[in-house]
Amino acid sequence: MKFTFGNLPSIGWEEPTGHLVELAQRAEAAGFDRFGVSDWRFYQDCFVVMTACLQGTTRLQVESLVTDPYVRHPSLTAAAHATMDELAPGRTIMGIGGGVEQPAFWGESRPHPLDAVRETVEICRQMWRGERVDFEGKVMRLHQAQLHFVAPRPNIPVLIAARGRRMLRLAGELADIVHLASFFVNVGHHRENLAAVCEGARAAGRAIDSFEVDISMPCSISPDRDAAREAARRPAAQGILWTAAAERYSRGRTDWVRPAQFRVPDDVVEALSSEWDFWTQPQLPAHLARLITDDILDDFALAGTAEECAARLRQIQEDLPRITGLRIYAVPPAGTSLYQGYVDMIEQFETVIRLVNDAVPTWAS
Repeated sequence: MKFTFGNLPSIGWEEPTGHLVELAQRAEAAGFDRFGVSDWRFYQDCFVVMTACLQGTTRLQVESLVTDPYVRHPSLTAAAHATMDELAPGRTIMGIGGGVEQPAFWGESRPHPLDAVRETVEICRQMWRGERVDFEGKVMRLHQAQLHFVAPRPNIPVLIAARGRRMLRLAGELADIVHLASFFVNVGHHRENLAAVCEGARAAGRAIDSFEVDISMPCSISPDRDAAREAARRPAAQGILWTAAAERYSRGRTDWVRPAQFRVPDDVVEALSSEWDFWTQPQLPAHLARLITDDILDDFALAGTAEECAARLRQIQEDLPRITGLRIYAVPPAGTSLYQGYVDMIEQFETVIRLVNDAVPTWAS
């Protein structure tokens, strides 16, 4: 299993940019395969941070996790990733999603996100091949765009992050890495997601084993099991609202159906939705955290000691053998600075990575 450390900078991040690079270096030393850099509006610039992380490491792959079609024109996104790949050959990944949960610059609309992602990927791949691109799409337009330097790779990997069924199908059709972005950690739900991905792959004539599939999972790991589980309630609440389509950007989405396996009581969803905005409030109020019982927590997060988290990941490997990677959304326990908390989490994950990847799953024996 490939491990990605990736959710920084995030809402509430106030540390200097250099700390992001230091965390990438620590992640590389701990055995992580990849480091994902967020493209949140008005935090440290994603591509600048990616470049610094690539220059500060020697093995680690670094990915935009994720950018979107609306924050920059695809031609500039293509040029940025080609530049990074020239500086660190073979270590750059372009991660992209529909951008439906970001403040928009094109008014309050994000026109046709499915088409926008498809067209962005097509433009980037044409430019990486050295072509002069004229493009008239449903969303994107481009006239005689061409890189004025030689991109080292025409096939920079593309990751597509998806939760809705149509975007999952598109990811199966186009992506080198399909990223199942749901925080709902349920085997049945992920099997349904994988079925949608496979539909897209079959429609495109792609072999199912010709691309990677990774999953997102909020994680809090500590020798203090109770502290880890308490910290994980915040991203679990975020995942509950996403899965229930009950927060500001997902309300009213016509492409999202609450999974059949979702078992959070309606009164809990209503309380989280009406009394907390995770886009502007980094901390989950204590009275809301108490609503997230242990069984609910385990549906939305990986939380506890390194040993028990490794055991759960091995079970996920066995239940979902098509999953090739894990992107952790790290949430450190309270009690230290945010930066030190991430440092501690990376150290704990060194044990998790070893225990997971040294084990031979029963399905492979």
